[in-house]
Amino acid sequence: MMPQSRPILLYDIDGTLLNVKRDFLLSIIAEQLERFGVEKPDARPQSFAGRTDRGIFMELIGEREDGEEIFKRLTKSYMDAMNVNLTSMHVHQIEKAVESVRAAKNLDIPIGLCTGNFRSVAMKKVEAAGLNGFFSFGGFGGIHSDRNFLPGEAANEYQEIFGIKPESNSYVVIGDTPNDIRCAKYFGALSVAVTTGGFTAAQLEPHRPDLILDSLDNPRHWLSKLGFELS
Repeated sequence: MMPQSRPILLYDIDGTLLNVKRDFLLSIIAEQLERFGVEKPDARPQSFAGRTDRGIFMELIGEREDGEEIFKRLTKSYMDAMNVNLTSMHVHQIEKAVESVRAAKNLDIPIGLCTGNFRSVAMKKVEAAGLNGFFSFGGFGGIHSDRNFLPGEAANEYQEIFGIKPESNSYVVIGDTPNDIRCAKYFGALSVAVTTGGFTAAQLEPHRPDLILDSLDNPRHWLSKLGFELS
């Protein structure tokens, strides 16, 4: 099936639009884990890449009778800490990606999020990157451990806000990990993989995204490669 005439963009955040300083993020997480008596993770470079916050924290908490209650309390504390402490000083914008959001808005393209972050943390991150108010809908990582469900969540929000139900291949999931590609395929969306995160083009290519880019510069150009002709 050919793409629809009007794309709907779903951006991942970490590694795609921006990067949060690692020392800052790990210190926030470690503080919350210690507060609730949860063992610290082995924080390897890509251990959290492409995953949802719910999946990450539930894995850290492990199998315990009060796991769901600990999850609720710990993650509320984590979200509060991020919302209070995260500023633009802790965020490195991926310049061409941030510019692509502004360019897409100027082209009147609907822009949403498809991110493993909790909603409030996601919004705080994009605000810190200078993108407050650009994203009116999205799929977030607070409900599902499996990222595959996030594009559908974003599509449901889009339908609720705008009152229309586009075909799944109108959506373009933009991200930097194999899991971004997988969730796009699961939903039936198109996928744009970027090499601005922890994965190279050679590592992303076997997962068969519709497009691999080193930069999100000039969205009109790369959207045309996906079959979208913008006026």
